This record gives sequence, structure tokens and C-alpha cells, in this order.
Amino acid sequence: MLRHHMAVFTRDTRLKREVQRVTAATGSTADFAADESGLSADKQANLAIFDARTSDPPAALRDKLPKDASFIWILDEQKLLEKVDTLADDRVVSLMCHDARFDDDEFIASATKALRGTVFGLPKYFPWGVTTYTMVVKNYEEKSKAIDIIMRYAQLAGIRGPVRDRIQVVADELMMNALYHAPTDAEGKERFRDKTLKELAQLPEVPAIEVQYGSSGRYFGMSVRDGGGSLSRQRVVQYLRRAASGTATIENKTSGAGLGLVTVLKSVSKLVFNLDPGRSTEVIGLFDLELFAKGKVGARSVHVFTSREEAPAEEPAEEEEAVAPPPLAPSRRGVWALAAILLAAVAAMGGALVSQRLGVGVGREAAAGDAAAMPAPPPAPSVMLSPEPRDAVITVENQVVNAGDRVPVDRPVTVKLEKAGYQSFEARVEADAPTGAVKLHLPLLPVPQARRERPNPNR
Repeated sequence: MLRHHMAVFTRDTRLKREVQRVTAATGSTADFAADESGLSADKQANLAIFDARTSDPPAALRDKLPKDASFIWILDEQKLLEKVDTLADDRVVSLMCHDARFDDDEFIASATKALRGTVFGLPKYFPWGVTTYTMVVKNYEEKSKAIDIIMRYAQLAGIRGPVRDRIQVVADELMMNALYHAPTDAEGKERFRDKTLKELAQLPEVPAIEVQYGSSGRYFGMSVRDGGGSLSRQRVVQYLRRAASGTATIENKTSGAGLGLVTVLKSVSKLVFNLDPGRSTEVIGLFDLELFAKGKVGARSVHVFTSREEAPAEEPAEEEEAVAPPPLAPSRRGVWALAAILLAAVAAMGGALVSQRLGVGVGREAAAGDAAAMPAPPPAPSVMLSPEPRDAVITVENQVVNAGDRVPVDRPVTVKLEKAGYQSFEARVEADAPTGAVKLHLPLLPVPQARRERPNPNR
């Protein structure tokens, strides 16, 4: 039995068919109506989709929907910036453009995040099997090196020069915001608000951020996540209003995160804010390579999600920092060899996504007077297992391990994941060369409802 219910308000027969086609993928049923008179008396909507291409949904209709229901607005692409004020309503999670095509994958991702409250992660916007890469950045120098890595990857992925330029701008803006504008003091004020760019660049270390990137061939995506969670929905709307009013441009940009996000909005195809107030903020930028090739640049959808996940129990500090990071500048062969090494394991994962945790720090320079620094030994091959749900039981060679533990793979090992209500997972993982730490994101697939409800013939 499907657990969620949607109310779709539109007179467009084509949009009805498109939404109906993907309702099962989100674990939902759907009712379709032209106005409030079509609301179901038997089912309370968890998610409402409004076709606002010709007119806004009336306030009376919105007020009749449950207070905890989420809203998605379908808009004409010329009206996106005009409607950013609607995001001030906590129930509005997505503004999505619809013209010549309906992006099924984006709708499924948005509806699922709104319904379930599990919002973080770039892989949610990519098909199964797409490899994403992760870096941890702690200062200005590492930011610059991380951007270099992303740009080399984009070039290897065949992305054209003008699009790479936009990717570089977005990467720089998002990392600067997360590194230097997100950290706040006990009073909620930016810790580094009074420092110049030169002073920021000289800080040896600031609270670490996580940068993730990848490409599906149709989309190039990038996410930046901090551990502070200082960005609020109100501030997001404030920044978006600046873009809508035209009061902020690249030319008159001064400082602060707001104008940087305006720049990002004008460079990406999809912009996503994932908020967990007081804990974490993630900003995702997606570049639609097909639309860019047609000259269509700028955001066609904006999303603001608030996490409803319970805060995980605090885990003991990992000792992975003592392990030498993999080389900063992987060769063309090195970047793609990792994916090839893990391909057999990925094929057996039934939904698993793989991401390489590339350390961007490098060893300290040799002390003065040394003729040459001894090269660091190659990092031992290992994996870090990140299951979804987080409390899935993980066993490696029949030994229970914790999520996030570093597991050596200098020899083939059997990894198993189990949780009630989900399909179990088992794969053989190995690496034929030292590759450093590799993070395996392992989302388990729910057991089909029909299988759960199958009657027991022995009763």
C-alpha cells in the first residue's frame, strides 16, 4: 500500500499524465483537481502540486490543505524569479519550470525529499551508477586546489569551456560562502565578517566543509556542505529577492554570501538548498548540459528543503586523518581507474552509489636545508561504508562494523548490509592497487509492499 498522498491542482491534461506516471516512484497516490472543490474528503494530502503557470493558487485553497503538507509550484520559466517570495512559506519546497519537457527525475527527487524529510546528498539527483567524488576542504589553499580538481574532472567529462567557466565561478562562490560566511559565533554573527580576503586566505584552518561533484552526461552537479547550519530559509529568500529585483549584480558585488548566491543563481540550471538549522547547510548546483548547448542559461528551478531527520548520535572521532591522503592531482588514468576498480562491486549493489573521498591537503614542505623530501608511502586501499538507512547492520567478513569505519581492502572482502523492511545487500569489494580511502554510499532498497503483505499459507 502506498503511504503518501498528493493533491495535484491543474487543468493541463499533459501535466496530469506526467505527474501520474511518477507517483508510484515516490510511494504516493494522487488526486487531480482543478480547484479546491476537488479536494478529497477521505485522504489528507502530504504534498500539493500547484500548476501556477497561468494564475497563482488561491489563498483559500492553500489554507484548506494540512499545515504540515509541502507545496511544489509549477511555473512558466519567465516567472521563476517573480515567485521567489513564495519560498518564505515554510511549506513551499520547490519552484519548478515546465515548458517543452517535464523533468521526471527532478520531480521524483523533490517529491521524495519533501515527503520523507531526508534531504541531503548530491547523488539524489543522479541516476543509479553515477560516480560522485568527495573532498574535505579546510582553508583557502585547499579551496583553490579543490577547484583545480573539479575543473580537471569537468574537462575529462567533455564539458565545454564556457560551461566550465560557470562551474568554476559557482564552485568558488559556494566554497567561499561555506568556509567563511557560514561559521558563526555564540551570538549568531559571522566569525570572519571583519576580515579582508587577504586575511581569510592566511587563516591556517577553518571549520571543514565537504565538497561533492559528479556528472551523469546530461547533468554536471556540485554540492557544498558545512557543519554549522547558519543559513536560514529567510536569508535564502532575501538573497533570491535581490536577484529578482536586479539590485545585485556581479559588477557591484562587495562581500557576503548573498551576492555570491545571486551569481550562482544566474549560472546554474537548478539550485537546491538543504537546511538543517544549527547543524548543517548544503547547497547544490546542477548544470543541464543539453540546455546550455541550446543557449539556455540560468536557474529553471529553485528548491528549499528542511531536514526532518533525527540528529544522529555523536560518533567517536575517526582516526583517518593520520592516514596520508591520496595524491592531489590525479592523472587522467588515475581518475577513471578508480571507477573501473570498483565497477564489479557497484554492479552488484542494487542502488549503491560510490564516491571517492579525495583529501585535498598535501604533506608539509621539507624542512629548510633538506636536499629532497622523502615521498610519502602510498595510502593503503580501504573503504568507508555509509549505509542508508544509517542504522543498517553492516558486516565485513562476518564481523560487524560501524558506519564510517575504515575497512582495509588490500584483499577481497565480502560486505553485507541488513535491515528489517529492506532488501539485504551483499557484494565482494576489492582494489587491485592502492587508492586511498574510498567512500561507499549504500542505499538499501525497501522490500516491495506486495512481498511484505503476502499471506502465510501455513496459517
